[in-house]
Amino acid sequence: MKKNILAACGLLFCSSLLHAQTTDEVRIDFENQDYQAIGVYDTWLKSPFRSHDGQPATLQGNVQVVSNIDKNYDDVLKSTPNTSDKVLGFQRSRYGSNTFGARIDLKQPFALTKETKYVHVMIHKPKAGRTMLIGLGKRTDRAGQSADTEQFWEFSTKEIEPNKWVDAVFPVKGAGGIDIHSLVVVVDCEDSNGLKDDFLAYIDNIVVNNEAFTTTNREDYPMNYNKDQKCTRTDRGLKGISLGNQSIAVYGDISSSTPAYTYLSKRAFWAKPGETLTPAVQYKGFWMHSYVYVDLNNNGRFEPKVEAGQIVPDAGNELMAYSFLSASDEDSGFNSAGMEISGNGRNTLSMPAFTLPDTLQHGFYRMRYKVDWNSSDAGGSIEANNHIINNGGGAMDIRLNVHGDNVTITQGALNGKVVAADDTELNNLSIPFGQPFTIKMKPEHGFNFNGLRVRHGYNLTGDSLSHGTYQYVDELVPRERFNEDGTFTLPAEMVDGDVSLEGIFIDAKTTLTYEVYFNNKFVYSTAVNGAKTGAVTIPESLNRDFVELTADKQTITSLPATVRINATWTAPMKVATPADTTWYNLKVSNQPRWVSSGNYTPNVYFIDETYITTDYALWALTGNPYSGFRLINKAMGPTMVLASASPKGSAKAGGNTYATLLPADNLPAGYTSDWTVTISPNDDEGFYICNPEGFGLNYRADGNLAYWTGGKDGGSTFVPTEVKKTSTGISSLTLQQDATTTYDLTGRSVGKNHRGIVIRNGKKLLIK
Repeated sequence: MKKNILAACGLLFCSSLLHAQTTDEVRIDFENQDYQAIGVYDTWLKSPFRSHDGQPATLQGNVQVVSNIDKNYDDVLKSTPNTSDKVLGFQRSRYGSNTFGARIDLKQPFALTKETKYVHVMIHKPKAGRTMLIGLGKRTDRAGQSADTEQFWEFSTKEIEPNKWVDAVFPVKGAGGIDIHSLVVVVDCEDSNGLKDDFLAYIDNIVVNNEAFTTTNREDYPMNYNKDQKCTRTDRGLKGISLGNQSIAVYGDISSSTPAYTYLSKRAFWAKPGETLTPAVQYKGFWMHSYVYVDLNNNGRFEPKVEAGQIVPDAGNELMAYSFLSASDEDSGFNSAGMEISGNGRNTLSMPAFTLPDTLQHGFYRMRYKVDWNSSDAGGSIEANNHIINNGGGAMDIRLNVHGDNVTITQGALNGKVVAADDTELNNLSIPFGQPFTIKMKPEHGFNFNGLRVRHGYNLTGDSLSHGTYQYVDELVPRERFNEDGTFTLPAEMVDGDVSLEGIFIDAKTTLTYEVYFNNKFVYSTAVNGAKTGAVTIPESLNRDFVELTADKQTITSLPATVRINATWTAPMKVATPADTTWYNLKVSNQPRWVSSGNYTPNVYFIDETYITTDYALWALTGNPYSGFRLINKAMGPTMVLASASPKGSAKAGGNTYATLLPADNLPAGYTSDWTVTISPNDDEGFYICNPEGFGLNYRADGNLAYWTGGKDGGSTFVPTEVKKTSTGISSLTLQQDATTTYDLTGRSVGKNHRGIVIRNGKKLLIK
């Protein structure tokens, strides 16, 4: 059980919050005592701010209500962000961990539901970087659980600008049945070792609601329209981008659900300082112009320096390439190479090559591709008769990885170490950029390894974000992805900059592994460390709706050990197998409407009962409840799957984010075809079909299959009716595990020569 260490601030602290009634909305502004108590909290078990073995904490935190230190007018926001008289002051101690923060106990807890809520916290601090929110609470079905149990850790959606009041937004959700009693605001979560001195931060106006947008939008890399804006034309639109031989096709076609702005936040083009690069756009339409920007000084803005259609030399220009800009009128102008263009020649999207500065430092830079008409403004033209949206324009942002020939790789861990495949020590070892690199785990005697944490990119000990652009990425490689000899090959994508490795080593004597089998095929595994012998208890993390779990043994007599868990599917829609496939009509629960692919371009829509006997109205379910299900339409064939973009933050409460059918092996960026099937309380014979974020597909009034982000109801409930079976099954599907496909222990498809323990034809094999 976790115990909070609260500062002596002259306030009375609550000793028990276990039976408080929940509230629908939380608002704390510190003008009055609209909270139960305040203090500090650190998740680090050895923190000097925690008690140990019954002894009081070595250090006491400093947190108290003080006067607002900044009521200044903000020239960017055109308002005063925080007019409060009183705020919460907090001393960020250098002796706390990177999860040390100010704790606010709520007068009434709020429910952590399956639907996303947003916690807004006004924060003022002297250094930039993201913040974190930790929720303390308890499950309502566990009477003995402490209300100090950590239920979520969430980063703010954007980094915090220094010395300004910023509305930090934290999206939170859970499995349901969880009450949050306290919030811990971690004002500095990305610098655990480099903090040399304490600093003061301020907190105010804590609100829990359904609004995803910050109230202090001093936005990096702004557009001159809402970034959630969808295309208003289907005859024009930006579909993809390229840089030399590097190309990304983002959207297969343009529809009314296609975003007019896309940020490919984890993707990157590669280039070297001084390299000459040729950009291009994939655009549906004509009589438009294309533009490419690079934020060379990494200040969160694209700063074009052009006059009369031409680049101003030596002025710090960041508009690197363009197909056309007019001089004095629209009849003639120039491209970025200075070539004069007029008349019908202005109908061009072709951009000249550009050269990066040869002094540009290695790192990630924000890059923007824009399609617009005759406008150097990186945010897009907003002239009344020449608006970028009305013209069918748009923009895509991506990272530009400016790199050298080599990067460094290093490691650090307890109870073992990570070395190169040939046992070379990884102590700032120089390795080739962008090339796979094989490492090996070497646990100390009595320990096993359970995975690897990989941090790759630039500035690895600093902030991961620079004006919203990732400088490095943290990834976890689970044990199941390693070969039997303890080796793992870092893919080229992980060698996109410097690499820091942290091996995860555990006591070999206390590991219990659970392997889940669905339809007699291995689909998932999880390991429990610190296990004990005795009766087998199936971990709650393996529970899924419509799944009954049984273990192949009742008792563990020695460790380490492995337990096979058999998962039985009980939903009203069967899962297809290579032996047979059952096809279903899918009716929405509260309407006489059925899902059909009769005209799926661009969207899947609903039909009446007249047409439900056609193959267009027949659907099959493939996959499993652990890696996700896919929906196949009989008329469209096994290579097409139901897919959609995320409805998060979209207009019409998700009603214009449509589901469509797309090639299973070529989904656009940002689309998913993995669905969860969950219980619906609206109909015992039906279920919800949800995307990985938990948003449910819904029958919309316009007859399309889309979303309702406000919740789920009868319009989100689908009732299957069995229509026909095909004894041949759908084993030709690439989505099914067939005899010719090899999978690792996570269910991920791998090459036939992949070394280690693999699954092929439903059997485990050791490939050396």
